[in-house]
Amino acid sequence: MHRRALAPLLVLVIALVFLSGCFSQEPSFLHTIYTYELQIRTDAPIENVTFLVPLPTRGDRPAVGPEPITVDFYSDQLSQNITPAIVRVEGRQYLRLTAPFMHADGSIHVNYRNYTSIEKFSPDAIPKLIDTLHPFGNESLFFPKQNFTPTEETYGTNPGYFYTYVIPVYAYYENGTQVKISSEIKGVNEWVESFDAWISNRYSDRYRLTITGEPQGWMPADGKMIRGSGVYREWQVDPTPNVSVG
Repeated sequence: MHRRALAPLLVLVIALVFLSGCFSQEPSFLHTIYTYELQIRTDAPIENVTFLVPLPTRGDRPAVGPEPITVDFYSDQLSQNITPAIVRVEGRQYLRLTAPFMHADGSIHVNYRNYTSIEKFSPDAIPKLIDTLHPFGNESLFFPKQNFTPTEETYGTNPGYFYTYVIPVYAYYENGTQVKISSEIKGVNEWVESFDAWISNRYSDRYRLTITGEPQGWMPADGKMIRGSGVYREWQVDPTPNVSVG
């Protein structure tokens, strides 16, 4: 009889322990994701092609997060007729792409993704996260940003902070047509809370340019940056941001 009385109590204790773990604010399945994409598309064949496009830099070096970018990074993803080089233009790092020709079906597409799992949450795990709230000086961005301007956009939940800018892009080719250039880098932190609630925060930086007819050398591409988008817990927030554009 005594054992029967203890059985419901034991079940209740186990349930409470389980629920306390489920509703804990400590994250599980914590991981980071960096993505980087570059696309250059042409509607018709072009010849004697040269592009100079901004590439992501962290500090003073080309990088996607902690991973450095080299010429081989691009060579492995480009067709053989396209020659990449990393060059400095007025102190900034640019990707130079040259080719004797480009066909519409041979457009440039570079795609990179880095997924890193943080197996166990602890104070030591915090520095391994992407600084999505304060990416300036801490994460990979495109430079130089000109006419950098805060903007207000209020769609969605926790939309973050928005900025617009222009960034110089160089293009030369013959047989003018429409060419579209776009590039984007993103950083995301993601984890699980409670039963199965996926939580995340992110930053992103992108620029786009559409050229119609003969290119004009250096041209301003439209850029947009978002930081601090998503949910932030107390254990992640750094109260001392670095907001220098550079």
